[in-house]
Amino acid sequence: MKGGVGRGCKRRMVRLVGMLAAALALGGCTLPQDQSPPAQTYLLETGTFAPTPARRTSSKTLLVTVPKAAPGFDSNRIAYTREPPKLDYYRDSAWADAPARMLLPILVRTFEATGAFKAVVSPPAPGLANMRVDVDVIRLQQEFMTQPSRVRLMARIKVVDLKSGHVLGTQVFEAVEPAPSEDANGAARAANAAVRKVLDQMVRFALRYL
Repeated sequence: MKGGVGRGCKRRMVRLVGMLAAALALGGCTLPQDQSPPAQTYLLETGTFAPTPARRTSSKTLLVTVPKAAPGFDSNRIAYTREPPKLDYYRDSAWADAPARMLLPILVRTFEATGAFKAVVSPPAPGLANMRVDVDVIRLQQEFMTQPSRVRLMARIKVVDLKSGHVLGTQVFEAVEPAPSEDANGAARAANAAVRKVLDQMVRFALRYL
């Protein structure tokens, strides 16, 4: 009798272990899905922006070098600040590339659109250029010290005569644009508006040295 009871208990234990193993296996097949929103990527773009046409044209070729950026702004992270000089970055949003690198094709198109030059080229373009334009991004950040927040863009342009090697002129330009929303999307839209303003100022400055 005792042996029958013992065997019955063992059978029930075996069934229980089997049911538990099946439940664990089923649970492993139904892992919870990631509900976090996908990462957002933004571009620097000028849309239908058209620079002021040149008052006179030239036969010069302009070389636009790859822009550089100051530390803290030399990656694809979207920067913001609440307490300067502390700098923070959005975790789930980023630029498609470092803003300085995205500026290169924008600068080339903008200088081409002025009609002031025979050609506008960028590295590693073959041939000799007459003038060179260097641009440095000093600051590109969303600032939450005011409401609405603002995006500040500071950039330096340098114009060089390649025949003599002389620096013809250099100047820092700044634009501050209100953000339409208090997030990365608002930062990107305000940054593009700031780029258009600074571009217009830079083009006017560079064309003085034709």
